[in-house]
Amino acid sequence: MRKLFEGARAGDLNYLISSKIHIDEYESKMGKPASVVTITFKVKQREPALDLVSFLENGYDWVLDADVSTGEVEDGEFLVFLELQRRADLPQKIMSMLKDLQHLTNIKPGRWKFKWYKQRGYNPVSLENLRDTVPTSPNRYKDDIESHRQVEEKSKDLLPAIEDLKRLSGIK
Repeated sequence: MRKLFEGARAGDLNYLISSKIHIDEYESKMGKPASVVTITFKVKQREPALDLVSFLENGYDWVLDADVSTGEVEDGEFLVFLELQRRADLPQKIMSMLKDLQHLTNIKPGRWKFKWYKQRGYNPVSLENLRDTVPTSPNRYKDDIESHRQVEEKSKDLLPAIEDLKRLSGIK
């Protein structure tokens, strides 16, 4: 399970990969979302994105799949999709991978941030934050998605009342 670094040299992807990752924002093509986690990286330019895919697929036997978006998502930027099994050791694997990516990106482990599913803000990447936020079992995933859906529904019901309060208080 030791990583392969062939073809990739220190700093090759410096300034080309965003330090913000998204987890479970996109659905897996390898299996059901409850069983497979997707991690998304934003990369400047297609060639560095392909290099990252190669690094991830060749470096870790626990990576199910890695792929580059077919087109640009923003000016010259591509998404790299990574798929992993949803397991109890997922947070450790993510931390290990991000630590290894420091060699290519010069992004120190403490500078990575992540967003899970439809969260609004980013969390600092740490073992504790990943364990607390990212579901590591199919059952927890289903429960967390349902809780998120319920909160969204309740929020929609509150929006008219919030707008009325703003209007009445002169805020809007």
